[in-house]
Amino acid sequence: MEQVKLKVPQIFNSDVELATRAALILSSMEGEKFDIDELVLLDYALLYSSEFNGPSNLHPAVPNHLAEIAQRRELLPQSLLFFIKKGLIDVHYDENGKSFCANENTNSFVSCLNSSYFIKIWERLSWLSEHYNRIIQIPIMELRKGVSSSV
Repeated sequence: MEQVKLKVPQIFNSDVELATRAALILSSMEGEKFDIDELVLLDYALLYSSEFNGPSNLHPAVPNHLAEIAQRRELLPQSLLFFIKKGLIDVHYDENGKSFCANENTNSFVSCLNSSYFIKIWERLSWLSEHYNRIIQIPIMELRKGVSSSV
């Protein structure tokens, strides 16, 4: 008998979820451009902000959640491409490589997000927009040691 392999849908960190958080980050940092690695780190900081001396975490800090960075780094390019094709995020190429930024459609899209979850995200985005320069400078290996001790 032939084995049937079912593709289990991605429940957490789906393309839409990741791209939506990226759109929120980009929209809150008006005029800024970020590369994929910076967006991954900013998304992680958005969800686990208390580890960066910020507000309480948006998501519970489950064991080994630092591994989410690697998973996000793998999934985010496809997620961004989905929103780029829909005109919700812009991509730019220059001597430093590829970077992403918000556009008018990004801002229109994220302005519609008003559930209690997104209200909590907006609160953390205010903090993130004030501290992103410090956060994107943190080497990934420092996160393993504990961010709050190094920032």
